[in-house]
Amino acid sequence: MANIAITHHKVTGSRKAVADLWKTLQDLEVNSKDVYLHLLAEHYGIDYEKKGISVRGHIYWAEYEENEKDDYALLSFDTESAWSSCDMLFDEVNKALGYELSISWREVEPGCGIIYTHDENDFFPEECYVTAYGDLFDDCEGAYSTIGDAIEKWCEITGISQDGRTELEMTDFINDFEYEDENTGFCINSITFG
Repeated sequence: MANIAITHHKVTGSRKAVADLWKTLQDLEVNSKDVYLHLLAEHYGIDYEKKGISVRGHIYWAEYEENEKDDYALLSFDTESAWSSCDMLFDEVNKALGYELSISWREVEPGCGIIYTHDENDFFPEECYVTAYGDLFDDCEGAYSTIGDAIEKWCEITGISQDGRTELEMTDFINDFEYEDENTGFCINSITFG
């Protein structure tokens, strides 16, 4: 695959439609093997070639929860795809299910500094996403509520003070910091919302 996008999805809506998508994923053996997106498109009768919709990727994890009393269902799943998220495919799945789904997602393109969020239900309120690697920054990668939280984490680990720098100045300082070990990095990426 070319540039990879990892996309975290949260799907709500009518219990019937969410359960239908979950049953389809189960039929395709999600969590036992990768569910290739072209199979999902074919199941819902989506002519992805004619519509120019990318299906280069797969779903590698999914989880379903339901509360009948509150008539609520939530399907969470993660995809790995080429270049970017496959939101056009999931728009077509929603169309096939009568537009009864609300689909929120966060796309992360590792190494590219591209983090994009489409959030219809406040599932992904975080302000930034840290890409981190190397022994120094084990377990630091992920979404942070604020840029200040990410800066604080970096300062705590490195022992380097913000020393009067604004958040913007400090973010630039951190993102450009040169470590003794070239296999070490910590980059604060603002999330684009749309």
